[in-house]
Amino acid sequence: MPDTSLPRDSRLYRYRHIDNVVGLPDWGTLTQWKRRRRDIRRHLKLCAGLTEDTMRFRPKGRVVKRFRHEGIIVENIRIETLPGLFVMGNLYRPQDKKPVPVVLHPHGHSMNARTNVFDLFSTPHRGFNTALNGMAAFTWSMIAYEKDAMQIPHRAYLTGPEKEVCNLLGLSTFGLQLHNGTKVIDYLCGRKEIDARRVGCTGESGGATQTYYLAALDDRIKVTAPAVMLSGHFQGGCVCENAPNLHLEYSTLDYAGLIAPRPMFLTGCTGDWTHHMKDRELESMRALYRLYDREDALDGFYQDERHNYNRASREHVYAWMKRWLLDPSFTHRRVPESKLPVPESEQLLVHDTPVPPVKGAIRSTRSLIRMWSDFHQRAEPVEDMRALLDLDLPARSDLLVRNRTPRRASRGKRLQDNMVDYGRFSEDSRIKCRLVLPDGGKPTDLIVGNWAESKWERFVSHPPVGVQKRIDAGHGLIVPLLFAQSLPEDVRDYRETVESSYVFTSFNPTRHAVQASDIATTVRLAEVELGVRPTDLRIVAERGMALLSLIVWAALSDGKQVDGFAGDFTGIDFENPNHWKRHAYLPLVLRGGGLPSLARLAGRGKGVASGVSRHQRDLLPKGICARQKSMGLDELVSLE
Repeated sequence: MPDTSLPRDSRLYRYRHIDNVVGLPDWGTLTQWKRRRRDIRRHLKLCAGLTEDTMRFRPKGRVVKRFRHEGIIVENIRIETLPGLFVMGNLYRPQDKKPVPVVLHPHGHSMNARTNVFDLFSTPHRGFNTALNGMAAFTWSMIAYEKDAMQIPHRAYLTGPEKEVCNLLGLSTFGLQLHNGTKVIDYLCGRKEIDARRVGCTGESGGATQTYYLAALDDRIKVTAPAVMLSGHFQGGCVCENAPNLHLEYSTLDYAGLIAPRPMFLTGCTGDWTHHMKDRELESMRALYRLYDREDALDGFYQDERHNYNRASREHVYAWMKRWLLDPSFTHRRVPESKLPVPESEQLLVHDTPVPPVKGAIRSTRSLIRMWSDFHQRAEPVEDMRALLDLDLPARSDLLVRNRTPRRASRGKRLQDNMVDYGRFSEDSRIKCRLVLPDGGKPTDLIVGNWAESKWERFVSHPPVGVQKRIDAGHGLIVPLLFAQSLPEDVRDYRETVESSYVFTSFNPTRHAVQASDIATTVRLAEVELGVRPTDLRIVAERGMALLSLIVWAALSDGKQVDGFAGDFTGIDFENPNHWKRHAYLPLVLRGGGLPSLARLAGRGKGVASGVSRHQRDLLPKGICARQKSMGLDELVSLE
């Protein structure tokens, strides 16, 4: 007898997190990698919430203060990267009159790291010594990590009451800092003192995270040196290193691979998660660079030390940047750091206030969400929405049938008599449904109910009158019990605990995302196991599940993998993110305005939506006929 002490869907207990060991990438051939590279880069841009509108915004920079220090020029600069959102930074540059290369210097997770010197790392030393070596350097603060950069909290967007809404909108500290980096490059490349063709980037820890993601996205960065971060068993533990869906499929190694074949220098040490860097991560990257025949463009430095960007590491990176940005004939492995003093921390502050004294400066999370929403009203391109939802039907070979009523016994007209226990091989998933097969040529309804198992059992045992009439008329019916619709109390408590983790959505699909996938799996089951043609299958969703089902229908209708739709939307405001949070919590789904993007995706698919107010009818896909009256399942199935 099977063990029935716990639910048998292994997905209920599966939980990926920042410390999971990930396999080293299989780069394949160069042609295979380049194809995969396009997908990874698109995914990165989608997860970061970046759109054509955000990328199009022109940064506005202002030099607030300029001073000379030990033979170089230092400028304290404020850059507006989005309306009311500012970056505070310092430009260290030599006094050359001709344009010079610039090295970007994001920093790690230490308060006031842009302006202060610490034993194991020093952003001021990096900026100052880069300039002494004939290149400009720009250092800037992480969000809320400096006295003059406290506009908005660092951790507000994957924690707290706004978490789900921000996830839906694609608003994250990760995305904001990545966007800030691109705008910093925009600004610097517009300066006459900077040679826009020679841009490098280096940072330690969380600054290394910014380094490889920024270089992965922006080809203007020609040389990189991520310090003590790249690891196959630690993906970055802060909200600014994670974003919704970022690590569902790809690791930081995959993203760092986007930098190849541009020169990259990795540092590691014994005392942190880069302990195995020499033998694992560096060698994995070497295999990728070998595909490009550019092994000379990859190197590293490893030492017996704690987590650091100490003087020895910095001196190796100065040499790397000098070789690739300034003097190709330079072959030394190390450039000694100057003993001259760096500027005092107070000299490097752009303002003496935590928020820039500028009219319209954002001062709250609510204001930020409002501004971000305004930038994300334009419908997504269809291909981006399709990639974002990732709701293709499983391959026929991936459909797993664990048990079912034999075909010869499945012709009865009682729902409770016909069962299939199914899922996907690739997910080790387990779904169950009750069904009635259609008479020849008759359509089939896939019923998506808002129920727990007890209500589902009652429905399949005693279908509503309208549903039974549909069965008696020869129509088919498939009634699945989706992921997490049947949970004992202890498993429910476990799920609530793991799903509340601040980086859960970076590594794991949400409950609604898994349920959407289950609906797609059920559509494939209908075709492969039950012989129902896509043109004969309609999705019918009751109140509470209609919005999620509409998303699945739109994605499948795009590929003509399902026919019609009928659902009840009573009580749902399509323009209220909180309603999406309750009914269709799919991270990033609102980054293109929500329904406008779904309408594009659905194309000419047709259906009926009940319980829709008059002023919201135009938001639905054009093929959806909206009705104001609320309808239950028995009424919805009777609609033709």
